[in-house]
Amino acid sequence: MFAALLFAVSGLYAADAPAAPVKYKMNYCDTVRTYSMYLPDGIKADAPLVVYTHGYGSKTRWRHDMNAVADSCGFAVCYPDGMPDSRGKDGWKVGYPPQESMVIDEADFFRHLLDEVTSKFNLSRDNVFMAGFSNGGDLCYQFAYTDPSLFRAYGSVGGLTFECLYNNNSLSLPVPFLEIHGNADKTSMWQGDHLNTGGWGAYIPVPLAVAAVAANNRCTTMAVDTFPTMKDPARIVTRTVYGDAPSGCDVVVYEIEGGKHSWADKDVATSKIIWDFFAHYLKK
Repeated sequence: MFAALLFAVSGLYAADAPAAPVKYKMNYCDTVRTYSMYLPDGIKADAPLVVYTHGYGSKTRWRHDMNAVADSCGFAVCYPDGMPDSRGKDGWKVGYPPQESMVIDEADFFRHLLDEVTSKFNLSRDNVFMAGFSNGGDLCYQFAYTDPSLFRAYGSVGGLTFECLYNNNSLSLPVPFLEIHGNADKTSMWQGDHLNTGGWGAYIPVPLAVAAVAANNRCTTMAVDTFPTMKDPARIVTRTVYGDAPSGCDVVVYEIEGGKHSWADKDVATSKIIWDFFAHYLKK
């Protein structure tokens, strides 16, 4: 069954690559912000929207595999651009030391972005989801704590929960949450970084970050299975599903053995996994 899924996904990516997203401008407060949109041909009115938040200073602002899955499954993708910090690196304000001078309310920005994009492109305002990599994944955790209802579900790849967020904020509403993370990630370390050796700020271990969301959701079961990575059958992916919450909000973590700091699409079908998770929470 898993092999069949891999074959289907590889077929998706082997087809002609989707066209590049189109760049747009949006007036926000006293600034002009930019974002790019990918709209599959023939997309239906009121289609779902996935917002992808890029990594810190990343040149990769959009994902071919996410666009390919959007073509297949009929949703739109928005790729907003972050704001520069004191180093001139674009990103999302989550508490990195160079971001101290950034004056922005990320939740307010995304509310305005969602209002604009869903109205302008006739997309669902209810079925909006966030997928983020690295700094963008950190933002997924931040919103889970501070603004959980902003999106219907969150999918983080290589994201973190900082100790200041964990210690100074309480999870409130249950929220569906997915994490995909390599246990050999040296940038966003699986085991956490209590001593701040990486310089990003102290953060808690990934298993604890995920378990905290699951506990808040009141998940009552845990199911674990394993399967090989796509290109190296000697390396294993461990999937843990925290489920049976009264709210129906599951929490899922994919631990990639030997996985580095990346979108992980060489190890697993990242974008398809994210969308399949989101699809469980589509409002009819």
